Amino acid sequence: MSILHRIGICVAFSLSCCSAMQPLEAATFANFSAARHNRFLGDDSLNPNFWLDHSLLTGVAVQRAVLITPLHYVTATHTGMINPTFVAADGTRHTYTAGASTVLQTTLQNDFELESGTTLMAGTVHNSDLLLVTLEAPVPASDGITPLPVLGGGYLDMLGRSMIVQGQNSQFGSDTIDATQTVELNTGAITESVIYRWDDPLGGGGLDELTLVGGDSGEGSFVEHGGQYVFTGTNMGIATDSETMEKFSFNNFVSPYVDLIAAEVSADGYSITVVAVPEPSMTWAMLTALGFGWAQRRTRRSRSRGQVTQAVPSGATPHASTGLFDRS
Repeated sequence: MSILHRIGICVAFSLSCCSAMQPLEAATFANFSAARHNRFLGDDSLNPNFWLDHSLLTGVAVQRAVLITPLHYVTATHTGMINPTFVAADGTRHTYTAGASTVLQTTLQNDFELESGTTLMAGTVHNSDLLLVTLEAPVPASDGITPLPVLGGGYLDMLGRSMIVQGQNSQFGSDTIDATQTVELNTGAITESVIYRWDDPLGGGGLDELTLVGGDSGEGSFVEHGGQYVFTGTNMGIATDSETMEKFSFNNFVSPYVDLIAAEVSADGYSITVVAVPEPSMTWAMLTALGFGWAQRRTRRSRSRGQVTQAVPSGATPHASTGLFDRS
């Protein structure tokens, strides 16, 4: 099933700077609770009331890094590599030094017309917004930091699935994935992504719903499956539908890059654990088809052009009326 969107973008930017206009919790969460959503207390110790399992998050850095082998972590390309700090299940912090990085490559499956009018041909290769970073030395097993498994599977596997999202300051919420798309950044990156709508103003959403804001880029996102948190991608950008003013958040989607990541880490003598999750229920798929049927009718002519979404880093001028389309 394909869920096709045609949304005019009036605001689109990546999330590399902090918001100075309003408190983070007010801008991000539908129902923010410091006791529930903060991973750490004010003294940097583990929050005992945190809604997630600390022991499953040791490979998720305090900021902008998700460990996938003892030697490698992933972040967003446009935020760059850092020396990440990870926290063991007993609250002990460990900081490691980054040594080198590789930008993962996107191979287009179809022709895509950019906002500039240029067409990128199917089969061409472009830099993505996913960055694989190699540490100078592997994380010792004695540190108690466990790499996360990486999500495998296709685009349809994500639709309707609840995704855990890390925001800046180690705050965690969740949202439901509405679409999968190829996204163009004005950095030149062409990257695969998942998109989730901010439902709270519409009367929807839930206890942990959030929408991304400036400063959230590079943080990780995950699905819970089989008693573990599985790495799904990294925060990338936001956009607003110019007709409905609905807000959408964009995350890099790691699954299409699993083979590339496996090859890169193999060259260093490591391997990743890939976890494929089953598709969401047919009930959700049917509801999605009904909910987005209007979009399919409005975009029938754009299907052959393969338009992409452009997301613009903060400080740059956003392009308007960019098309969104499903990559399922």
